[in-house]
Amino acid sequence: MFDSQVSTFEPGSIIATSSDVVMREFPVVVANSIEAIKSAMRKFALITVASSWGKDSSAVVALVIEAATQLRAEGVKARIRVMTSDTLVDSAPMVRLAKHMASQLEDLAAARDLDIEQVFVTPDPIDHYLVTMIGGRGTASVAGSDATCSVDLKIRPMQKYSRELAKQYGKANICNLIGTRHEESAERSARMTRRGESDLQPVEQEDGMHQMSPIANWAVGEVWQLLNGTVGSVGFETLDFSRTIAVYEAMGEFTCDTLSVNTSAKAKSPCSGGRGGCVICQKVTVDNSMDQMLGSYPYLAPLARLSKVIQAGHFLPENRTYLARSVDSSGLIRVFAGGYSVEWQANLLKWVLTIDAREDEYVEQKSQKTGRLAERRFGCLLEQEHLWLIAFSWARYGHQKPGEFARIVEAIDAGVRFEMPSDAEIESMKARAERKGSGKTLGYLKPKSVLTGAAFRDNWRDLVSAESACAPDLMITDGDRAMYVASSGAAHDTIGSAPVVSADLSALREQDGGFGLTYDEFKFWHAIEFAGGQKSHNDEMMFLLREGIIKARNGYQSQIATYQGLNLMLDDLRADGPIGSLAEIQAHPRFMTEDEAMALRAELAVETGALVANDKPESAPEPNVHEEQMVMDFAI
Repeated sequence: MFDSQVSTFEPGSIIATSSDVVMREFPVVVANSIEAIKSAMRKFALITVASSWGKDSSAVVALVIEAATQLRAEGVKARIRVMTSDTLVDSAPMVRLAKHMASQLEDLAAARDLDIEQVFVTPDPIDHYLVTMIGGRGTASVAGSDATCSVDLKIRPMQKYSRELAKQYGKANICNLIGTRHEESAERSARMTRRGESDLQPVEQEDGMHQMSPIANWAVGEVWQLLNGTVGSVGFETLDFSRTIAVYEAMGEFTCDTLSVNTSAKAKSPCSGGRGGCVICQKVTVDNSMDQMLGSYPYLAPLARLSKVIQAGHFLPENRTYLARSVDSSGLIRVFAGGYSVEWQANLLKWVLTIDAREDEYVEQKSQKTGRLAERRFGCLLEQEHLWLIAFSWARYGHQKPGEFARIVEAIDAGVRFEMPSDAEIESMKARAERKGSGKTLGYLKPKSVLTGAAFRDNWRDLVSAESACAPDLMITDGDRAMYVASSGAAHDTIGSAPVVSADLSALREQDGGFGLTYDEFKFWHAIEFAGGQKSHNDEMMFLLREGIIKARNGYQSQIATYQGLNLMLDDLRADGPIGSLAEIQAHPRFMTEDEAMALRAELAVETGALVANDKPESAPEPNVHEEQMVMDFAI
């Protein structure tokens, strides 16, 4: 299976004994990989490395550094960009590790006069994992489902940065190095083979860039041999990977395994083993890595519990919303088990804000005790921009009780803390889980009137002249009312412009960039306006848009108009009875069964076609199978 002089491993083969590994002379394996990387560096204007700073991608970085160092001695200065995706929900030890290793990398590059830069990319705030779940745009990505979370949190940010590089250097002049290995699992090996991955030659991709997998045929023992190595055993000086080893050992991985080989024919999950990614990952049924890490990092306990709560509550029927965010061409709102219920969304927000508030309290107490500013042990689960995107999502979808967001934030600010379910309650939730039925149509609600196709109006500007001191600048053009004319010819009120739906709190920050009295006053004002629940969701949506807190691309006005119409239809339905739970919906006087809906469609002689707003950025491609499989491979 192995040639002692060439780094070739038969994909899908299983190694039964360590004697096969011994046949491979490790220095030769390393030298072959470095030579392949040097060849790519000579050919391409830019080398990118997709690195999570996990063990495999760290090994690739080490090889890249040595290849660049050898070329520099020859007078060639390779241009290298190490790309790391900060999902904003990664485990704190891995976040700190990535920053520590990035700092080491930049120091070493400077010392050796290498053109190596570390670049961190993050998802758009609207795609934040918790914003998606709590805001009602989607649910957790669980085991057995598509890895849409990875596409949003890792793939799209990487693609966005790669497009910027392509404009600068040209697609054909870029080669990306990744840390995939055939030995990881039979499934991964099969995917690598289908993609034609090579450890010796760059392979052209569909997008015109090239890709190479330098350690594709390495065994896990060889990876650890490199990271544990010394100048004598490896042949060159590289980064200090002692922290990497410590983190993996805290996750329960054996890092001195320099001769052993994983002989499992098929991994149960791409995130199994020593997993150091998303701290609330639901793609693993049992997160052994997190459980192991609690021994070394006990402060992660609230995050571990949050993850278990999300998993336990995911399949509970009462935790699902049953109203579509659209009205079809028959004038009906579909009833089905879709996203999370308003109660579950609200509970998740309460628990997340409680975790963040308690960590802030810990920092304050430690700072007072030591007399110097302490740091958080883990990053904020939700930054302030994320909170207002959740507020906007709740307002535009219209499912929550009016003012619910303001009431929760007001309670947290007043010192109220919300406890997560106990172990016994979590087990009870698991016992009541129902995995079947999601997505199945259970009936329809028929509003009295269908409100679609109207132009967006903020329901406030008409009351204030353009000359008024109260009129926001973004609504004024040469002293007249500013209008946006869509391609359809419809004239809408303007909105603050941004590439995607985003929150802009820059005007509420103090001179030092932090939040203070100005922001507190805004939150107080928002609570006065909406916490009482007397104002509608449309009122709150318009408030956030009018104040410039929420911005979006030009053309999004038609989506807002759709939400305005849907909110009015939901308000109309609520006037005839509650529609919060499935039982309430099915008891509603305007509920109809599928058979009744079919009869109505036959009468109207129309075909169903959804009229629904789309929150995804126009430039972002829809996730495909290739992307979802790649994300599990390229940054390990």
